[in-house]
Amino acid sequence: MYNRKDSFYKKAKLEGYRSRASYKLLELNQKYKLFRKNDAVLDVGAAPGGWSQVALQLLGEKGIVVAVDILDINPLNDKRFHFIKGDIRDENTLSEITKYASSFDIVISDIAPNTTGQKFVDHQNSINLIKTVMNFIMKTLKKNGIFLFKLFDGEERESLVKDLKELFEDIKIIRPDATRKNSFEIYIICKGYKLG
Repeated sequence: MYNRKDSFYKKAKLEGYRSRASYKLLELNQKYKLFRKNDAVLDVGAAPGGWSQVALQLLGEKGIVVAVDILDINPLNDKRFHFIKGDIRDENTLSEITKYASSFDIVISDIAPNTTGQKFVDHQNSINLIKTVMNFIMKTLKKNGIFLFKLFDGEERESLVKDLKELFEDIKIIRPDATRKNSFEIYIICKGYKLG
């Protein structure tokens, strides 16, 4: 078993972030310059809200974050933040999201399936979930936009990256320092959306 209350967990509690995942996004932004001041950001699978917190911190006054999840999120006290409780497979959810922005500069997703402890099954479920997110973002991401997401790594990663190369100019696969040592999580940054 991993130590849930490791240094990043404790640091998050101390600094007021909702999860250790916040440090992964801060690290990725520092290295790859993902956010700009006035971006419209969509956070898919946003609960408990750690990535939305970081996005708000990195945006200017005119930036917005729209967060969507099937789970509730405790409100973030910021007028630039909008939460929609809904399923991304539901057209009504898309309608709700577009009330706040017709399209987005960046879509971020730290979404993960419920884990079984079986690496292959968890990888397969993660792939399926990301494909659902991809179908969704194709309707919402601006041309030249960015898509950043988490994946449980495994043998179908190559096939997924091949599909992503059809849609994006540049793909990077990263394992942030804040990732637990025994985790098989990776993060994929897709820049330069070709459609939109």
